[in-house]
Amino acid sequence: MLNFGIVGLGRIGKVHISNVQRYCNNAKVIAASPVNPENKEFLNENGVELHFDHYHQMIKEPNLDAVIIASPTAFHFDHILLAAKAGKHIFCEKPVDLDYEKVKTISETVESAGIHFMLGFNRRFDPNIMQLKKAIKMGKVGTPRIIKITSRDPEPPPIDFIKNSGGLFLDMTIHDFDISRYLIEDEVIQVTANGRVFGDLEMEKYDDIDTAVITLIFKKGCMVQIDNSRYCSYGYDQRIEVFGEKGMVATQNILEDKIITADELGHHNSRAKFFFIERYTDSYRNELIDFVATLQNKKAPSVSAKDGLASLAIAIAAKRSLKENIPVNLS
Repeated sequence: MLNFGIVGLGRIGKVHISNVQRYCNNAKVIAASPVNPENKEFLNENGVELHFDHYHQMIKEPNLDAVIIASPTAFHFDHILLAAKAGKHIFCEKPVDLDYEKVKTISETVESAGIHFMLGFNRRFDPNIMQLKKAIKMGKVGTPRIIKITSRDPEPPPIDFIKNSGGLFLDMTIHDFDISRYLIEDEVIQVTANGRVFGDLEMEKYDDIDTAVITLIFKKGCMVQIDNSRYCSYGYDQRIEVFGEKGMVATQNILEDKIITADELGHHNSRAKFFFIERYTDSYRNELIDFVATLQNKKAPSVSAKDGLASLAIAIAAKRSLKENIPVNLS
């Protein structure tokens, strides 16, 4: 039995607890921090027995094999270093950190500590994207030449979150940067970004935007165009198209149901799912199942700290491209 501790008991932290307890064979969350009266009931209902006021207390628990870090990004660096020092395996929510040098330090630290570190880029584990990857690996489209990624959220996060998020590229688009690398197994050499605020102008005070179009050029020549919006009236719009010399393969949106109605105005589908936890239910579950399998089979993690470092470099380049209105080359 693998024993997990978790730090961070917000929405994602609770999703991770539920998924481990229900779907991960021979694994259990036994400890949590920081615990307060508001989350004690949830922990008790889900069989989390050890409650700690502080993370530094929990990480000393001798029966822990691994920790799930679902705390705010600003705490990731310290939480990861403490876990590595204690010899605990780590699953960490993205991004690792907003500072490139800190992420580089983390990558080196977890490697030298000899522990497994997996980063929570959950969209890699979305069933549709996994099938897309499989089709590319099977040569269905040949060599990818153009990839189009549409990634639009129903609404922006609260301003209090935006203040410390690093901006759209580091919080939202970083998923799309990771998926691009994952699908074609190549590295970006040039980034061009354009964007602006169409909605809440208060975002501009924190050097952020709500809408963007980004073009990535990869070493082997593939071109990727990503369009982002934080204001999508019809739900989570998450689509990908991959085009190559042999053909095209694409994913479509996940809708609230599969019902089609017809009337004098035509045929109508249901809207796309509107809440991110519902949209990515499968991927959040699958990534934890994969992490547990990584530990049980002692295999390399599916998403490493180096993957986080690469996507962060793209995001930083996108911010510079937007600010300076130039293409930015990556070495």
